[in-house]
Amino acid sequence: MNSSIPFQSEIIDGDILAVVLRGDLDSASTPEFDRKINEFLDAGHTKIIIDCRYMGYISSLGIGSLVSLQTKLRRRGGEVKLAAIFGPAMEVMRLVHLDKMLNIYGDLEFARKSFYPEDQAIQP
Repeated sequence: MNSSIPFQSEIIDGDILAVVLRGDLDSASTPEFDRKINEFLDAGHTKIIIDCRYMGYISSLGIGSLVSLQTKLRRRGGEVKLAAIFGPAMEVMRLVHLDKMLNIYGDLEFARKSFYPEDQAIQP
């Protein structure tokens, strides 16, 4: 991945958008993040995983973006899940109770598997 771009995205399992954040989700990166995410929403994607392993900081604008995304997805029968969020970013999530609103997983693979019931698990 190139560190000059704030995130990288790919479709996994044919219908899950996986976004790996690179750096902060703040006033500089959130508008581009929202624009790209909305392109996928417009294409009909309703399952999104945001991998936060490289995210250092999340601003109030970034938090608002995640809340808005979850609201949009739930209206469409979908969901956003966070993976590998640690340190100060996780502290902020707890402080504003986003850990209660969003499902948070230890890594991308656990988040991916959570979209499937045990009897319908898809092999990587």
